[in-house]
Amino acid sequence: MATEAVREAGVWRQTKALLFKNYLVKCRTKKSSVQEVLFPLFFLFWLILLSMMHPNRKFDEVPSVDLGTLDRSVFLDFILGYTPVTNMTRKIMQKVSFEYFTDDVITEEFFSEKELEEASTLSSSKFVGIVFKDSTSYQLRFFPGAITMSSIHVESRASCSSFSKGCESVTYWQSGFAVLQACIDAAIIQLTTNHSVWEELFSTKAAVMGAAANMKIDYFPRAVILIYLVIAFSPFGYYLAIHIVAEKEKRLKEFLKI
Repeated sequence: MATEAVREAGVWRQTKALLFKNYLVKCRTKKSSVQEVLFPLFFLFWLILLSMMHPNRKFDEVPSVDLGTLDRSVFLDFILGYTPVTNMTRKIMQKVSFEYFTDDVITEEFFSEKELEEASTLSSSKFVGIVFKDSTSYQLRFFPGAITMSSIHVESRASCSSFSKGCESVTYWQSGFAVLQACIDAAIIQLTTNHSVWEELFSTKAAVMGAAANMKIDYFPRAVILIYLVIAFSPFGYYLAIHIVAEKEKRLKEFLKI
């Protein structure tokens, strides 16, 4: 028991001596001590400022919105150019223009895809090109910006709370792409199977699904903050290494004197 008490007293005495020694070192090296404190505070200030400049974006809960059925009025005074011109494609476009759009659109025939592209460059934004690959497959070519770039929408619903700003899904539905596709598909099905499906396709409804409240985190500022944390505490390690090296050099000089 006495040995353990002496050992504890020795450890406590060494600890106090070491703390007192470090205190004297800090008092004698005031410049480095001040720098050791000010550098982390400086970086901490910029860290707080950076986090305030890039806060996490919070989005409230958004309800579902019904966009209604297909609207054929968006194609008023539009020009539908198609190629190639065959008996089947002519029947398809006649049915589309006279039965489904009721003379709201103008159809033009082009004998090659090159002629269609040249006509589209000279026409207004109300020109839509249709390129038939065969009697059942085709491509729709709208002007750039008229519809969204992709048919697969991965846009956050929370950032689409106001439809006046132009959400991708709403722009896709209101561009007329789905209307024209439904008309051409209905014409192809009726000419192929002699069965009309236009009423079913025309009654198709679209809705923008709602979203729960969420938070969007910007990962770039978070990465910068982590780097700043490392930089902020680097002065402690720097000055600690300086003191350790200086102590080693001092002991080495004393040893060489002996």
